[in-house]
Amino acid sequence: MKKSNEEPESSKRKTLKQKIIIRALAIANLGGVNFYFNYATVLAVGIGANAIMMSFITAIQTLGSALLQTFFGNLSDKIGRKTILSIGFIIASITTVVISQLTSPIIFMIVIAIYSLGMSMVIPTWNALLGDISTEKTRTKIISRISMIGSFFSSMILLLLGFLTDFLPFDLLKKYRVMILIGALFFAVATILSILISETNSRKRVVKKSSFWEPMKDKRFMKFTGTTLIWWFAMSFLWPLAPIVTASVKPTNTQLAIMSVVFAVFIALGQWICGLIADKIGRRFTLVLGFISFCLVPIFFAYTVTWGAWEIILIANLFGGFGNGLLTVALSSEILHLSKEDTKGAYSGTYNLMTGVVSFFGAFVGGFLYNGFLNISDSAFALKISFLIIASVRFLAVIPTLILSVNEKKKKIVKEESDVEKVKLHDKEHPL
Repeated sequence: MKKSNEEPESSKRKTLKQKIIIRALAIANLGGVNFYFNYATVLAVGIGANAIMMSFITAIQTLGSALLQTFFGNLSDKIGRKTILSIGFIIASITTVVISQLTSPIIFMIVIAIYSLGMSMVIPTWNALLGDISTEKTRTKIISRISMIGSFFSSMILLLLGFLTDFLPFDLLKKYRVMILIGALFFAVATILSILISETNSRKRVVKKSSFWEPMKDKRFMKFTGTTLIWWFAMSFLWPLAPIVTASVKPTNTQLAIMSVVFAVFIALGQWICGLIADKIGRRFTLVLGFISFCLVPIFFAYTVTWGAWEIILIANLFGGFGNGLLTVALSSEILHLSKEDTKGAYSGTYNLMTGVVSFFGAFVGGFLYNGFLNISDSAFALKISFLIIASVRFLAVIPTLILSVNEKKKKIVKEESDVEKVKLHDKEHPL
């Protein structure tokens, strides 16, 4: 009898420990990404990267982090999540340390390719892990809650450390390097947590033959992916230009941290709201709302160029963060919904691979668009007109996903009406 009581207690302790580690891992993961994203790209501009170089850096980063996601996602389905996550975070940690010391944009491109390899292991495996610990009914809420915790706490740490490092007796670039090193520490902590976590993929020992391109054969998945790829292509035009605008206002570490916190807080808000509304209005329509929020970002970047005020970037990050919050949760939930039970990692990897490929080309479009206007005007005008064009293209790119969302809603209504008719017919044929 005593043994019977001890077993449930032991199980509860293990479950609680697992929950704590997963939430801490979310903070460490997003912390590392936030420190890299906010400081490494500005450092690249600071060490001499021009618009075309930033296009290459952005393209290498997006394609590199996506290229092998299908492989690593599929591998994590077979051998488990822990090993893949641990190796990915080790690579991210080491390369982030190297990035913090670089003085050449060319070497930056090479190292970022290796960093992206680590992230290509982490991204689909982490998404699959969240799928493992949730069900179809609880998935959106659980992903929303864990993502929100990671975004909020990592941003608070970033704000505190950004403020403190501004007191260091270094020039601006050296302060950026310190923050990037702290990002490497976050990835190191994530490595340790990945080792400590209990394996979430209970099917890892089941040997199953599956095609590497199995998700490509799923018509529903490919229709959804193909439609949203139009958005990702337009979305990536902005990516190589954003660091140039941020660097142009010469922000302190504290100002960069505030920008990041605003972005992260509104990500958390978007994730929380997504958890409340996505299952009610539809995940795909929630994506549309996120896309529309993103459309406003380049408009505020254009005004930043005109007035040279870093505070305007805060407004851009407000809309960007909110859209990102809606997007990350709704997108992860929809991909997991479309996947089969034992192919979560493969589906996540395949989707991210395709978005990485189109973003690779989109980044070059943005860079060459700006460079083209730069040949006939000054930098400020070239950036401003580029951002206004990007905003217009983004609005147009929302339309295909909106149509997909409306068609899905219509099918759902037709199905519900059909089910009601079947019930009525059954009651008529079998009266009580």
